[in-house]
Amino acid sequence: MSDMMKPQDTAGVPAGHERISGPANIRGEAEFFDARARADSEAVATARAHHEGLSAQVVASANRVHEMLDRMRHDGTPSRAELRPLAAALTEHCRLVEATAHRALKDHHAALGAVREDHAEGERLRGLLDYLMTGDIPEGSYPLTVGGTLADIDQYVGHEQRDLVPAIERELSPLESARLARAFPG
Repeated sequence: MSDMMKPQDTAGVPAGHERISGPANIRGEAEFFDARARADSEAVATARAHHEGLSAQVVASANRVHEMLDRMRHDGTPSRAELRPLAAALTEHCRLVEATAHRALKDHHAALGAVREDHAEGERLRGLLDYLMTGDIPEGSYPLTVGGTLADIDQYVGHEQRDLVPAIERELSPLESARLARAFPG
């Protein structure tokens, strides 16, 4: 390294590589940095796709709810009776997440926001599904209300994987996560 550079100036650059200066050095080092950027993005994608223990069970349960949503959307606007299996699956998913992840993370201040938001959103969506199945909704607005609710459930599943799953992986030990994962059905 040159006398004017400090190690903290080159975060992520391995020892032996100087800061790029001038067009000749940029071309010479570009291949190295391009390969590193590709490897980093692949590592992030792999880390997001690979979950273990409780987080894997939460993701699998959420994926089952998501698959039901996709089938319903593909078949058109579901009737009130056709919403019942989705409501049961969402209720079971929320119950299991509440009994495991929420209970385990309630004492972890870093994860408390994700737990509260996940719980509140799950409650709200179950209430919306209940209203769709039993409420007095005009037939003209029913398809829009169902479409919006299904979109909200889909977004809930995405937010759970974005916020709650990383909190589980970050805050729970692998042993505790594995023990809690046993509460989910195979």
